[in-house]
Amino acid sequence: MFSLVWSFFVFNMSLLLLLRFDACITQFQFVTTWHWLGFLNISFTLGIDGIALFMVLLTTFLIPVCVLLGWRFGVDRSLKIYMIAFFTLESILIGVFTSLDILVFYVLFEAVLIPMFLIVGVYGSRQRKSRAAYLLFLYTLTSSVFMLIAIIYVYVCFGTTDFLTLKTVDFSPFCARFC
Repeated sequence: MFSLVWSFFVFNMSLLLLLRFDACITQFQFVTTWHWLGFLNISFTLGIDGIALFMVLLTTFLIPVCVLLGWRFGVDRSLKIYMIAFFTLESILIGVFTSLDILVFYVLFEAVLIPMFLIVGVYGSRQRKSRAAYLLFLYTLTSSVFMLIAIIYVYVCFGTTDFLTLKTVDFSPFCARFC
């Protein structure tokens, strides 16, 4: 019951974002920067635009649905771990959709694999659930290597992975600049 109440609370908080979101502003809104390990000058920025707002709303709407379906279809074994996996997944997905640093986006994008692997591998409905979990993990991880290479290339060429800074950079498709 706590999981259902908490998931509705988070959904209501995302509805408050919708109410406070100003569609006339073209910049990112609710921008927050966290400085982490100050001596290394590591920080990351979170914010939302129109697309991220609806992705956060969709994520926070689907988690109560998943909690209700978990009850409906009787997740018998370790219901607490099942709920923790979904709330971890929700937290990471909100981070993915609100991240304004492409390196943090990549790390969170890959971190989604951990709870998804647990959900598919442990709570799947067929005999081949462990194979499906491994294939999900393998295909997603190997295909995202190209994204990591592109992020490293952007960092080497422009010296930052901050999306707000990279918005000002001219990414010409005909630019053959190799750094």
